[in-house]
Amino acid sequence: MVGSGAARVRPRHRLTLTTTVLALTAALASSVGWCPVARAADPYPAAAVRPLAPPPPAGPPAVPVPGAVPPAPALDPAAGLALLTAAGEAAARARGTVQVAVRGPSGAEVLTGPDAGSPVLTASLVKLLVVQQLFARDAAGSLQLSPGDLDRMRRAIVSSDDGAMSVLWDRFDGEALVLAAAAEFGLTGSAPPARAGQWGEAVTTAADTALFLSALPDHLPADDLATLTGWMGFAAPIATDGFDQRYGLLAPEVTATTAVAVKQGWICCIDARRQLHSAGILADGRVVVLLGDFPTSTSWTRARAALDAAAAAVVAGT
Repeated sequence: MVGSGAARVRPRHRLTLTTTVLALTAALASSVGWCPVARAADPYPAAAVRPLAPPPPAGPPAVPVPGAVPPAPALDPAAGLALLTAAGEAAARARGTVQVAVRGPSGAEVLTGPDAGSPVLTASLVKLLVVQQLFARDAAGSLQLSPGDLDRMRRAIVSSDDGAMSVLWDRFDGEALVLAAAAEFGLTGSAPPARAGQWGEAVTTAADTALFLSALPDHLPADDLATLTGWMGFAAPIATDGFDQRYGLLAPEVTATTAVAVKQGWICCIDARRQLHSAGILADGRVVVLLGDFPTSTSWTRARAALDAAAAAVVAGT
């Protein structure tokens, strides 16, 4: 939908899109220690932050082009109900809920929970919308990203750097970017924050996030798609604010079986709630989205355990 921008020289390293799902497996599954099993204690101290290295220059994780992979067999309704029940029970043990949405490699809906269309705070998932829109506008020639902009975009995705995101939000009118992304992708439950500048309070749904991730190849030039999914594929174990990102789709039980390109999100304590999200693309092209909502009386440790259990059940069963 956007121009290639081939007439302009972009100030960044250009990565080649790999159209097979095997690229994601090869890039990450062979990386020993990419997602270590060890966890930081709860709470997660800022002192645990590790220096962030840029992703390797070749072999980035890639999203399969929609339609390139035949549709998977439909999930048996009873099996789907069992998965949603397992995810719901895991969340209930932590006195919360987990929205579930899964799309197959072809982009077709595989599993959608009954509450997958209910808006919740995005936390850092909104960074995906902002970064996608910036890449698309740069490609179309309506703005030109500087090396500093690109570095902030990378940090916002890889290490979930809030400071980098705040600069991008203010400089490029983040509210307008979210509105544009919602219109472009047909996201019916996603919107900017009610309070100006509070980008983590933007709202989205599990269904919207799954649609957005599965449709990315239709909305970005190949090199930008490869760059964005490459950043997602090399998510830092510890975020800039010291939060351990190894939960949900990055939990050891999941990463032991598949490589994942992911964006994590967490926020507390608006309306006495905490949100903990995990959304990503698996090595076989499936898109899995888990949006957790818990009372503040539930610790991050218990919320993380709920996301871990839900992720393990959904990944194994779809």
